Amino acid sequence: MKWAINLLPLGLLAAFASAAPVVERQLELYQLQVSCPANKNIDGRFLALNNSTLGVFDEEDVNPVRVYTTKSQKEGLNELHTYPVGIVDHTIGLIGPPGLLTLVDMMNPPTVKPGEGNIAQWDTFRLTDAKLTNDGAGQWLAFPSAGNTWKVKWSDGSAVITADFMVVDVVLKSAGEGRYNGE
Repeated sequence: MKWAINLLPLGLLAAFASAAPVVERQLELYQLQVSCPANKNIDGRFLALNNSTLGVFDEEDVNPVRVYTTKSQKEGLNELHTYPVGIVDHTIGLIGPPGLLTLVDMMNPPTVKPGEGNIAQWDTFRLTDAKLTNDGAGQWLAFPSAGNTWKVKWSDGSAVITADFMVVDVVLKSAGEGRYNGE
């Protein structure tokens, strides 16, 4: 019976701890919009996720991706995390051969193994005047696919590519605020 009396304060402590308010953090959310005045089929449209690839899709059940930014451990660079925040960390990243990287959704990016001859980057985005670029020289390219679908890639100019692409900008557009219950 003495042990029950000793456990009573521990039980009260646990009850108070579980009743403590959860710290909530406000997140500024963005959607990624394609700017390409030379092509009205893609200009002004928002990037969406289809499987793990980001692009412009005509399907009605595909919604624009929403992201929030965090500072990268790399000086002056950023990471883009998808919203809503889940148990598993999802970030927007680039994967592929070094000269032509595909914009994708990455799950737990530090654990991504891109395969031989490929690289994975998720912490190298630069935000300047609401435009998204990757660190280093290069540009965004959009490649047409079936229907009115476009896949977005980052090119540093060193890869041999087909001539059916459009040079685009990726612009961050405000998408309101979100909440994150965590640290």
